[in-house]
Amino acid sequence: MKRIILASSGVLLGLGLAFAGVPHQAVGQPDVTTRNLVTALRILNTAEYSYRGEAGRFADREALLAFLEMRGTLRKSPIDLENPTPYALAITTASDGLHYQITLQQPSQMNDKNTWCKTAAFSDDRGVIFLGQAIDCEAISR
Repeated sequence: MKRIILASSGVLLGLGLAFAGVPHQAVGQPDVTTRNLVTALRILNTAEYSYRGEAGRFADREALLAFLEMRGTLRKSPIDLENPTPYALAITTASDGLHYQITLQQPSQMNDKNTWCKTAAFSDDRGVIFLGQAIDCEAISR
């Protein structure tokens, strides 16, 4: 229990720092930066734990987006989470509601190699955020 509280506190602190300098993304989102991906995942991870505190389970995509909208936090994300074009948001929740996985990645087009090497962000109920690219893509530039 202490680990969950400690992890949630860390996520909340990181989220607070992220909100300080990141404005909401405009319509027609240009290239999504790595920072925007991480900030969006921090918002989603924090919301999952808030939702779990109220509902006793983690939320699926639709329930989490509705929860963020109800709380007024949905618009604080630098990425439009309801329509994250050109990225796609997937939230998979275990049937018992005890675990979740979040993926925010740009779907690749078989005929367009430029879409193969876009950075993707992943997280789960541990709250750890991972960034990655497809094999054979250049290293992530920072």
